[in-house]
Amino acid sequence: MIMEMYKDLIRDERGNYYIAVQIEQNVLTLVNAFVEASFTPELIYNEEFRTKYKELDGGFVGKIAMDLLRHDVVMGMKEIDRKLLDLAEVEEEYMVNFIDTIEFYRHPAWERKA
Repeated sequence: MIMEMYKDLIRDERGNYYIAVQIEQNVLTLVNAFVEASFTPELIYNEEFRTKYKELDGGFVGKIAMDLLRHDVVMGMKEIDRKLLDLAEVEEEYMVNFIDTIEFYRHPAWERKA
């Protein structure tokens, strides 16, 4: 099974989506794909963000990350630029670890400003 890190989506039996963030030999580490989408550099809250998303003023910030995930799921279903894999099939080939969603997850693009 060939899997592209930070791109292909893995769906469990309950409809949750995950994305692979690390692979070492046969051990695969997954994070919830919504959590991953929430940490995209596009969602850094700054003046550019406020200008781009001013129509969401008073709305839910989570909508943006969910829209990003929805796009990726649709592309995976159509096998355009990514795959949508079944967790049970992935677990046949890899030992799977999950990053707990309440654990502080730091996206690799995130940098702490001094």
